[in-house]
Amino acid sequence: MSNDEDINMEYDYWKRTDAQRGAAWDFVVNAAHPDIALLQEVHPDHLMHSMYDLHYHKGYHEKNWGSAILSKKYPYFQVNFDGFYEGKNGLLCYEFQVTDKKRLTVINMYGKIDAEGYATTTMHHMLSDLTPILGKKRKSRSIVLGGDLNVSTQWDQRYPNKYPSHKIVFDRLDDFKLINCTLAFFGKYVQTYSHDPVSFPWQNDYIFISKDLKPTFIDCKVYDDQKMLELSDHFPLEITLNI
Repeated sequence: MSNDEDINMEYDYWKRTDAQRGAAWDFVVNAAHPDIALLQEVHPDHLMHSMYDLHYHKGYHEKNWGSAILSKKYPYFQVNFDGFYEGKNGLLCYEFQVTDKKRLTVINMYGKIDAEGYATTTMHHMLSDLTPILGKKRKSRSIVLGGDLNVSTQWDQRYPNKYPSHKIVFDRLDDFKLINCTLAFFGKYVQTYSHDPVSFPWQNDYIFISKDLKPTFIDCKVYDDQKMLELSDHFPLEITLNI
């Protein structure tokens, strides 16, 4: 049995200096040192590490950054599915053979805010694209899904009737029998976003796992050291699975 650590980190690449970008990569590979990492708003300009593979997709043609899955040297293949977001625009899906007997389907989601200011539209489109994987085929898969969703379980309470319901996004994830790791571990939301002048303790970064992985879920951590805000306006989120 070995621990499989998954970390979700939103790099905020486009706002950072070259030195901060290098420090962010150094944090991931040398400090957090995960087996698998889900990364958003990132560019692989500073990563040079023989222990890892980087599965990177430039997200949007006008931006010089995208999303990535960083993984140790596991056998892997990209999971293909029909849909607009497949393999681009912030949605990545790969399978990793993490042990001789265990294969993980890992999904990285980035809830891009659309021209009207909604992230719920992006998230609903992505979840619809993923339905064959999260729906009828889920019983044959062990799934880890995470990312900067730009939606929050806190939103509808703080802003009732202001924007399309964020709760419905989480209802869909629950309907797919996925476990919200921060809620399961802490019993409530945790702050993952800190951006001046916002003082409200938002969580919009999440990691979900399929129910078959619940017995292996042993730890959840938020890197909420204020020094992390020099690298990003998000706090990295980490779970540990004993598989």
